[in-house]
Amino acid sequence: MEPIRRQQLIRQRAFAKSSHTRKQTFIETSERKINDIQSRFDELPNIFNKFETAQSELELSDDNDHSVDRQQFEDQYYETKARFTELLHPVIESNSRFNSPPGTISEQGHSVHSNSSSHIRLPTIALPTFDGDTCS
Repeated sequence: MEPIRRQQLIRQRAFAKSSHTRKQTFIETSERKINDIQSRFDELPNIFNKFETAQSELELSDDNDHSVDRQQFEDQYYETKARFTELLHPVIESNSRFNSPPGTISEQGHSVHSNSSSHIRLPTIALPTFDGDTCS
């Protein structure tokens, strides 16, 4: 592999890594709004593809071992992806369900609230009973 091409691929891989690191930092430190989380989550596959393209070409064309870079990136990527998924599709805990306003994520990241009718109590309706007479 030509040294110039090797450097280009290493830079492309580094750009993907830095973009991924920014996504990690966002979910660890930023105020979390659902739309912001979703838009950054949607960008994750593009970051992975950019890394994968550069990494694969390096692995196929370069005599150096790049497996450690792949392993580290994949571990971080899937951890980040799982964290985004937890934030977007959290497990609702009954004891923290009413602690946050609608449309927010609790500090623990476990509770999402939306305007739901699951807690509205409707009046009881008495249904007529059938006495067997079909003509009445």
